[in-house]
Amino acid sequence: MEMWLGAMMGPMRFIMRKLGPEALEELNDESAKGCAADLKERGVDDPLKFAMNYAVVNKNIFGSDVAVEGTPEKAVLDMKRCRNLEAALEFGEKGMPITKEQHCSGCIDGYFKRVARNLGFTLDVAFTDKGCTMTVSK
Repeated sequence: MEMWLGAMMGPMRFIMRKLGPEALEELNDESAKGCAADLKERGVDDPLKFAMNYAVVNKNIFGSDVAVEGTPEKAVLDMKRCRNLEAALEFGEKGMPITKEQHCSGCIDGYFKRVARNLGFTLDVAFTDKGCTMTVSK
């Protein structure tokens, strides 16, 4: 988890420093389009499949505590304990300049909302102390 997060944050800081926020926005847009295309190819065509896909990734790869409920029209992905957030805050305690708000904004605004939008979905979020609750709808 820490290795993945560190591998992501270093290049993002470099892009911001060398190329500016516009370049990072362009990279985020391009990444989201690619992820959405991959999801479409794998049959993720409704909010419930979207939520289930990311629940599996976040639980099995990152070790987050997640739950999903809903229907193909509207689904909720509850990130009860987000390991990505925990790792980011641990880096912050070691001196990396990152806050919960910065990390969560990058995750939600920089990635999840963009992927959802590319699939034709709307994503709303409510933040908690240890994660967030994402509501995905058509």
